[in-house]
Amino acid sequence: MIFSPLRFPAAALVLFWGAGWCPLLADDFSRSLGADFDAGQFSKVEDALQAAVDQDPSKPGPWLELGALRQAQGDNASALAAYQTCLAKLDSFALRLDEAKTLLRLAKLADAQALYLQLDAEKPGDPEILWGMAQVKQYQSQWGRFKTFADRQAARSEAQQWLLKTVKAQPSFALGFWQLAEVSRRLGDDATALWAYRQTVRLDGSFKEAHRRIAGLLARKRDFKDALAKYDQAMAIDPHDEALKAEDAKVAMEVPDEAKTRRQERLAQWDAFTPPAETFLPDSPVTLRVGLARGLGKLRLKCQSDLAVTTPAGTPVTLLPGGREYRVHYYPASKSPTGAEVWRVESKGNQVWVTFSNRLWLTPVDKQKPVALHALVSNPGYFFAREQDKAYRGALEIYPKAGQGFQVINRVSLEQYLGGVIPSEMSAAWPLPALEVQAIVARTYALSKLGRHEAEGFDVCDSVHCQVYGGLAAENPRTNEAILKTAGQVLEHKGKIMAVAFSAQCGGHTQDYQEAWGVDTGVVGVRDDAPGENPDMDFPLSPYSLETWIHEGRDAYCHLPDLRGYQNFRWVVVVKASDLEAKAPQLGRLRRLVVEHRSKAGWADHLLVEGDRGSETLKGDVIRSFLGGIRSNLIWVETQLNPQGWPEAFVIYGGGWGHGVGLCQVGALGLVRQGKGVEEVLRHYFPLADLRRLQENP
Repeated sequence: MIFSPLRFPAAALVLFWGAGWCPLLADDFSRSLGADFDAGQFSKVEDALQAAVDQDPSKPGPWLELGALRQAQGDNASALAAYQTCLAKLDSFALRLDEAKTLLRLAKLADAQALYLQLDAEKPGDPEILWGMAQVKQYQSQWGRFKTFADRQAARSEAQQWLLKTVKAQPSFALGFWQLAEVSRRLGDDATALWAYRQTVRLDGSFKEAHRRIAGLLARKRDFKDALAKYDQAMAIDPHDEALKAEDAKVAMEVPDEAKTRRQERLAQWDAFTPPAETFLPDSPVTLRVGLARGLGKLRLKCQSDLAVTTPAGTPVTLLPGGREYRVHYYPASKSPTGAEVWRVESKGNQVWVTFSNRLWLTPVDKQKPVALHALVSNPGYFFAREQDKAYRGALEIYPKAGQGFQVINRVSLEQYLGGVIPSEMSAAWPLPALEVQAIVARTYALSKLGRHEAEGFDVCDSVHCQVYGGLAAENPRTNEAILKTAGQVLEHKGKIMAVAFSAQCGGHTQDYQEAWGVDTGVVGVRDDAPGENPDMDFPLSPYSLETWIHEGRDAYCHLPDLRGYQNFRWVVVVKASDLEAKAPQLGRLRRLVVEHRSKAGWADHLLVEGDRGSETLKGDVIRSFLGGIRSNLIWVETQLNPQGWPEAFVIYGGGWGHGVGLCQVGALGLVRQGKGVEEVLRHYFPLADLRRLQENP
């Protein structure tokens, strides 16, 4: 969800003052402020800025910095005073826009509306002004003292018109479409609402509530089949939402035969599923154990080859004839005829081939014919979660777990494992050098994470927690070519496999591994732009410079607006205070959210959540989940108050997608587009690494 307001350049910000342009702050002073601000030493920053104001109150820079500092602490009133003091010295469109936004955040809706309309007259069609007016109208409809429902609807209708202008001016703004859909739904304009919800999920599939709303509107139209499919998508994002499950069940009752029909269609797809033929990928001395599923009670599998069933020690157990479907079943003690839990491999007609209580390996006799598994769920809890029939190279391990069913593990060589990883982590349509970079980083990552899930009986999982692994069906000739061209190549640091990382988009600056996760691996944060490209940016950034940088879209290797599916260089979400209060009821009514500590690249790693009954500091990746699964921790938080002075919502401006450590995948594409080679890209993101082949290791 991208939204790029118009702002002045960051860091050494310049303003028209007197006879010419002058810098906002001296570079050394700005960096010093940035270091203290990132460390959460807000009093020290305040004192330094107050001293600068006392020394020369005519300079606008310190006032702007004070405004940003106080805004970051949730003190909108003091921020407004700073901006208005600055405006008394310098009449600037951008500063008046700051004033309008702050008036809106203070719920001074009439004053905000008057200023927004004045700005709109000066600069018609500015996306941020249009969105600001839409917020004013939405809050007026929510907080206004209306005598009739028709009056409230009239305010909503005005909000709808401003939002229509907003999305026309900014067609990639997912949040704008979401708000348009919500306002239209409340107006009873189902057609516009359905269209806007669909645009929302087209731009950002993680909007669970948008999938839910689409399902509800489709059910209202009695399009129950498509409604149930949409509920499935919403539940894939949040499998634990009981209210969502209840809605789905209620709609399913309207078409009692639909569930049966869908099951039959799904099994027909499974019957027709033929795994692709294996293509050559080299063997490797390293075999990985990849966890595919945990806690299963049953599993369908098939293979065109006979399957040799052995113990891990290689002792033969039986041979399962090829061309048949088999089912692995777990019978808990309560359902077992013997009164003890039982694991079995069965075929049609309930023919029992194996009864077991220890691990089994299933290996195709014909190595070119993989094992196929039915209806595996990958990446549960994410908007890209899928239930699919899959096929896998290598051997399959069934690992019984007392009282928990069984686990499914794929034992596969390193290079063949990468065949299912690279196209799952990077588009196979991207240039070959980018795919080669991903192959080297993914190979290094896998080796550095061996045994990560040892307590569960495998090395790595198949989801985003480790690396997404789609198996044989995910493979692509282009990504396999990248694997072959880089076979055995890894990154090392001080003679050892480097603990690397990668994320989709870094937002313009990657993070140190140590700052993100507390371990020094040699992976350091780097600016994701060419030397000299943004001379006014010098990290760490002062408060106003950081606010400006996170709000805007600057030049960077990973800023590729034309790249479909990766319009996440800059984004914005609105999180309701009531939703956060439900997650932390012990804190009472929320007063503010404050980022108390940041990495030197501006990424939040400590977030203070303060309520009227207490406070708590969240750290690291927990911040993202608490704020509703936001894209990254590169955030700037703004507090929207209600007329009583309590937070109504928090507007989260952000950049990038993922944790921002190590390789920036979109940035790698940007570098390759500029003609950079594989080693140059690797050197950019891992300046302390050495590129080696595994066989060169001592």
